[in-house]
Amino acid sequence: MIRYAEAVRFDRLAEQGRNEPLRVTVELEDGEELDVFLKPSGRPEVGIEGMANELFAACIAGHLGLPICEPIAVRMSPEWIGSIQNAGIRQMLNQSSPVAFASVAAGNGWRRWTSDDKLTGERRQAALSIFVFDAFIENKDRIVSNPNLLIRGDSFRIIDHELCFRIRQCLFPRPEPWRVGYLHGTVALGATGHVFGALLKGDRYLDYGQLQPTWSSLSDAILDECAACLPEEWADATDAIGDALTHLRTVRDRIDECLDEVERALT
Repeated sequence: MIRYAEAVRFDRLAEQGRNEPLRVTVELEDGEELDVFLKPSGRPEVGIEGMANELFAACIAGHLGLPICEPIAVRMSPEWIGSIQNAGIRQMLNQSSPVAFASVAAGNGWRRWTSDDKLTGERRQAALSIFVFDAFIENKDRIVSNPNLLIRGDSFRIIDHELCFRIRQCLFPRPEPWRVGYLHGTVALGATGHVFGALLKGDRYLDYGQLQPTWSSLSDAILDECAACLPEEWADATDAIGDALTHLRTVRDRIDECLDEVERALT
C-alpha cells in the first residue's frame, strides 16, 4: 500500500531534475517526518497522468523486486502552500492537484550515474533487470544523456518514471516489446540509447531465465491492486492507467516472446 503524508515544510528546489522537483519535509500519520522529492501536477511533463505513471510504476517495480525510492502521496494544504515565500512556486502549487507524488530521498552516499561508471560484478544482472523493466513499461527516459539512476557501491535506485506508460501516444511504432526488432534502438550507441543498452550488449553471462517467473508473477490481482493505489484526486488518469494495465497484462502473457526480443537485442 502507498503511504500518505502531509507537506509541512518547503526546503528548497532540487539541485537537478528537468521538472524541478521540490525538496519538502512531510509528516506521516504517526508523526514521522521524511525528506522527499515532490513532483506536483503543475510542473511541465508531469500533470495528473505523469504523477499516476510515477506511482503505478513504483508499485509495479516494488512487486518485481526492483530498487526504488519509496513513493509517497503528499497532501498539500492551502495553508502550507500559502506559507511558501516564492511566488512562482506558490502559483504553480495552487494550480496543481492537492495531492502530489513524492519519493523518499535515497539518503547519504548516493550519487547519479555518470558516463565514467562501469557495469562490473553484481551490477550486471541488476542492470539487466532494470533494462527489461524499462523496455516493458515503455520508459524511454533512462537514457545515456539522462540516466535517471542513482548508484552507491554496486547498488542502484531507479528514479523518474513520469514519462513511462504513454501507451496512447506510442503509435509509430506501437508499444510491442514482443515484436522482433522492437528493442533494437535501445542498445544503440549515443545519447538516446538506454543507459545500460550498449553496456549489456554482447554479455554472454547474463541470466535471462530468472526474469521469466518474476514477470509471470504479476497476477491480475497485483496489477489491479497497484492501479487502486492511485489517489481519487487523480481520477483524470484512470483511462491512461487502464491502457497501462492492458499493456502489462499482454507483456505478462507473452513474456517468453518479450524476453526473446530482449535477448536478441542484447546478443
